Amino acid sequence: MSRAALAAVAVLLLVEITLRAIGYAAPQWYQLDPQLGWTLHPHRHGWYLADGVRIPIHITPAGVRDREHTLDKPDGVYRIAVMGDEYSEAMTVGLRETWWWQLPARLQRCGFQPDKLVEVLNFGVGGYGTAQEYVLLETRAMRYQPDLVLLQFAPSDVMDNSPALAAEKNRPFFVLDAHGAPRIDDAFALAPSFDRRMQTRYRLAAEIADHSRSYQLARQMAELAFIGEAHADVDSPVLHEPRDAAWENAWRVTEALIAKTNTYARRNGAQLVVVAIPHPRQAGQGMSYPDQRIGAFATQSNIPAVLLAGAMRPSMYLPSGRWNAEAHRVAGELVARRLCTATAQPG
Repeated sequence: MSRAALAAVAVLLLVEITLRAIGYAAPQWYQLDPQLGWTLHPHRHGWYLADGVRIPIHITPAGVRDREHTLDKPDGVYRIAVMGDEYSEAMTVGLRETWWWQLPARLQRCGFQPDKLVEVLNFGVGGYGTAQEYVLLETRAMRYQPDLVLLQFAPSDVMDNSPALAAEKNRPFFVLDAHGAPRIDDAFALAPSFDRRMQTRYRLAAEIADHSRSYQLARQMAELAFIGEAHADVDSPVLHEPRDAAWENAWRVTEALIAKTNTYARRNGAQLVVVAIPHPRQAGQGMSYPDQRIGAFATQSNIPAVLLAGAMRPSMYLPSGRWNAEAHRVAGELVARRLCTATAQPG
C-alpha cells in the first residue's frame, strides 16, 4: 500500500475515532418495507442534525419514535393512536415537546375520560401519505386496540396519495374503482428496482456502511448540501382548487381514504378525529383551500376535525417546513381543547 493510501486510511480512522469520542451519530433512520414502502428502522439511536437543531432520537424495537408500549391494552387505559407524517414523527423537537406527548396531561386536566389513564401511541413516519397511514393502521397500529385514532393530515398528503403526482413512487397507493371505492395498488413492491434493494446483500452492505460514523457524516453533509426548502413550488397547486383531472382525482382519493379510515376505525371500536395542519406557505393566513375542503368533507362525513389553520404562524415553521417547539405546543393545546368538548369525546 502506498504512503498516500496509508495516510488516507489513518485520517479516516482518526475521523472515525473522533466522531465516536464526541458522541456523533446520525444513522439512516428508515428502512425499506414491502407493505409500506419504508418504515422507521427499529433500535436506531442518534441525533437529528438539521434545521439548526440537534435532537436526540430513539426508535423503539417496534419501529416508532415513542416510548415502548405493550401490545395488550392494560385495564383502565384509554388509548389514542396518532397516524401521521413528519409533523407527528417530529424529529425537530424533543420527545416530550411533541404535540401528541402533551395530550395526556392536558386531557386529564379537562376531565376527558376521568376514570381512565390516557395513553398516546405515536405511529408518525416522515413522508407518509394517507394511504400509508391507512395501511399502517390496518396492519400494525390497530393491534394496540386504540379507542381513538388521530389522523394527522397535511396538504402535501394529497400529492403523496397520487401515483401521478407523488415524488416518491415506492409506496402503496389506492385507486378508485368504478363505484368510487378505494382499492389498493401495491405494485411498487414487485418493481425490479425495489426488489433489488430488498435483497439481503444490498441491505447487509447498507447496514455495515451505516455503522461507520464517517459514512454517516459524509451522507449528512451531502443531504444538507442538496436539500431544498420543503413544500416548495412543486406542491403549490394543492393550495388552490384543482385545475386538472390529476389533482381532482388526488383529492377524491384522499377523501375516500379518510372515509375508509373512519369506517375501519369504527368497525374496530375506535373513533376517528382528523387533525388538519396548514401548509407552511399559508401559515398565519387563515383558511386556505385544503383547510376548507378537508373541513367541509369532515362535516359532511360526520367526522370530527381539528383545523389548525389560523393558529400556526410562519415563525413556527423551520426551513424544512417542519414544526418548532412552539408549533407543537400550540397544536397540542388546540387538539386537547377540541377533544375535551362533548362532541369530540367518544361515548
